[in-house]
Amino acid sequence: MYRPEPSGPETRGAAAMTPTPLAPRGAAPVPPAEPPAARLAAIQAARNPLLEASRPLLRALADMPDQLDREGIRQLRLLLEQEVRLFQRFCEQANLRRDHVLGARYCLCTALDEAAMQTAWARSGDGSLGAWISEGLATTFHEDRQGGDKVYLLIGRLMNAPQEHLDLLEVIYRVLSLGFEGRYRYETDGQRKHEAVRQRLHNELAAQHGPVSVALSPHWQSGARGKRLSIHDFPVWITATALSVLLLGAFGYFKYALLTRGEEVEKQIAAIGRMTPPPLPAAPALRLAALLRNEIAAGTVSVDVDARHSTVTFRGDAMFPPGKAAVNASSGPLIAKIAAEIARVPGKVTVLGYTDNAPVRGSAFPSNEALSDARATQVMQMLQAAGVPANRLAALGKGAANPIGDNRTVPGRALNRRVEITVAP
Repeated sequence: MYRPEPSGPETRGAAAMTPTPLAPRGAAPVPPAEPPAARLAAIQAARNPLLEASRPLLRALADMPDQLDREGIRQLRLLLEQEVRLFQRFCEQANLRRDHVLGARYCLCTALDEAAMQTAWARSGDGSLGAWISEGLATTFHEDRQGGDKVYLLIGRLMNAPQEHLDLLEVIYRVLSLGFEGRYRYETDGQRKHEAVRQRLHNELAAQHGPVSVALSPHWQSGARGKRLSIHDFPVWITATALSVLLLGAFGYFKYALLTRGEEVEKQIAAIGRMTPPPLPAAPALRLAALLRNEIAAGTVSVDVDARHSTVTFRGDAMFPPGKAAVNASSGPLIAKIAAEIARVPGKVTVLGYTDNAPVRGSAFPSNEALSDARATQVMQMLQAAGVPANRLAALGKGAANPIGDNRTVPGRALNRRVEITVAP
């Protein structure tokens, strides 16, 4: 197999893309980057070149730091984006299958986004997550926000012809083994379903590459053969005494066990009439009012809770620029905090967008209905990116319908420009 020399053009191109090995502040030091020529040679010589090319990103997935400051998060995001581009470049130089490279890149980006969302700095709600919420790695490289569902759909398609896609399946198996759960993370029986998919991949890979020995050492048994002792080597009286002791001990044990179990059965029979069924476990409840007490006091949001639903209402002027659908950066941490609370409980999540009755002028949207629908969709996508499963979400633009203020006054129109997030069982 041809391997480029260190002075060749392919090697120089890889070297130009090698990121500076600078650790984000608050994270463990990053080891020195492997020379591009050596890394390319290792990829080309590996049994699974795609897996070898993925190793830096898999290590990043396994070692995602739980504590980072704002600058550390920015550096980590930059390093991961550079490493994804390096992965793509080395795979192209090694002439790997393009569909396998794209599939591996998609799964790795999606898993890294999910791992970032599970860290302490993502859950802090202090705004340090920043652009990672609105534009993750999967969005940057694949313009996609539904990796939690699509990774499992990809596995299903690949398993229709597993022998043709073994290299990619092995990379996906490593991703699942390092903690990625996708849509199953928030389902009631998700852990079992995720493990079933992972075990199916393991069985297929083991069938192709051979079983893995469970012994700690292949040479744990000695090859030396000693003399095998026989019962005839012991005196008769020792054998008889030992047998008698064993029989007496067994008799005493079984008699004691029978008496003990008999007493327990009698107590259980007597208690049948006094037994009461255990109370049903209480369903988890949303704590939005307590979670958003500072925002409620500031007038940014309002919370309405009754027995059938919980609704959070955002004031549109604080959330969107006039006539735009892009959420202000300051609202991203608040949406992430609400998403973490919603993902904790079951129920359908509906995002409704509203406007006032003033006609849209100088905007990219032809009507108030189109503007409100785009705003609702943007908020829904941010909830999904922060951990709410896609199959629980729906978005709808209502335009100027259902006003809560007087459209003839400026304060009334401001009240009508809003976004509502409703959670219902």
